[in-house]
Amino acid sequence: MSGFIYRQQSDGSVVLAKQALPDPNRELSEAQLGQMQKFKEASARYRRLLEDEGIEAAYEKLLADRGSTGRLRPLVIGDILGAPKVSTVDLSKYHGAVGDTILVMAEDSVGVSRLQLNILDATAGQTVESAEMDMKGQVLGAVEWLYTATAALPASHAAQVEITAYDLAGNEIKASENLAAA
Repeated sequence: MSGFIYRQQSDGSVVLAKQALPDPNRELSEAQLGQMQKFKEASARYRRLLEDEGIEAAYEKLLADRGSTGRLRPLVIGDILGAPKVSTVDLSKYHGAVGDTILVMAEDSVGVSRLQLNILDATAGQTVESAEMDMKGQVLGAVEWLYTATAALPASHAAQVEITAYDLAGNEIKASENLAAA
């Protein structure tokens, strides 16, 4: 109607859009073609993700917790397109001893669903300890984890601390910090 498209959604809301006029001479740039491909892949992944009833329920709970009457699809597609971020790995209180702490902060536009930490003995090339944060079934936009070491790093060995953050869409990001030998 009048060059506009009106579409009523299942939740009763109405979406208004201006009808695009096709330009047969328009050539898309590589960046535009790449972005279109990302959305196609995200749309296909959206369908696969929601086949898992647990993941669908978690996204629906996020919408409800936010008091949103929004739709599930834009939330999930946005989550697919944006990986989580590890914003802080603070080793200032970690010196390789049992009881030392490591502060980790991670965030995601929708929610961090899991954090994993590995402490590697960089000198010997082996894992000192691994841990996963107990999220208690929650998915949070920002997560702070104060991890307390349970294993000692051998004296005068260097360490590498690796953090992996995951979101509900299955995206993951790794961050690492090095601790020089004392």
